[in-house]
This record gives sequence, structure tokens and C-alpha cells, in this order.
Amino acid sequence: MSKLLDDLQAYGVDLAETMDRFVDDEELYVSCLEEFRTEPSFDDLRSALDDGDMEAAFDAAHTLKGVTGNLGFTPLFNAVCPMVETLRSGANEELEEKYNAIMAEKARVDAILEEIH
Repeated sequence: MSKLLDDLQAYGVDLAETMDRFVDDEELYVSCLEEFRTEPSFDDLRSALDDGDMEAAFDAAHTLKGVTGNLGFTPLFNAVCPMVETLRSGANEELEEKYNAIMAEKARVDAILEEIH
């Protein structure tokens, strides 16, 4: 197993489940990780929150939920889910705190993904 996968597993990625989803193709998984580094939904979420556009915020958060879930980023996925559910309910409670929690987890993932060249 590569150092990258070891680090992701230490972060909380269930590698057995995730690699099963990627048909045990580590090269494909790493390629998707490279794409994740420029995932626009993080910026889309920030912009939508700033604009007060809760529908666009929900769309961005829901996209992040799917992406982070598919990549196996369990801690980041778990940070995104409360944002999705709050926006789904039409509430706007603690959105900034939830956004900050998402971005803190994203920073952890970004630090791991810096290993990709």
C-alpha cells in the first residue's frame, strides 16, 4: 500500500470499502483524488452562503456529500452532512459554524493530498 493510502486510512478512509467502489483500481482512485483537489463545490458553497442563496448552497453541499462519500473521506463527509440536512430543512442555523467545520476537514484532506504530484 502506498504512503498516500496509508495516510488516507489514518485520516479515516475505509480503504476496503472505498477501493471496492473503485474496483481495486488505485490508479483510478488517485486520479479522482487529483480531481478532488480542485473541486469547485467548496467555493460554490461559500459564494451561495455569502449571497444568501440557500438553494444553491444546498446544491453545492449535496454535491460535496456525494463526492466526499464516494472518495471515502468519512470525517469530511460527516462534516458535510449536517450542512446538507440543515439546508434541506430550510433552516439557516449555524451555517457559518458548519461551513467552518467542513473547511477544517477539507484542510486535513488537502494536507494529505499534497503528496500527489
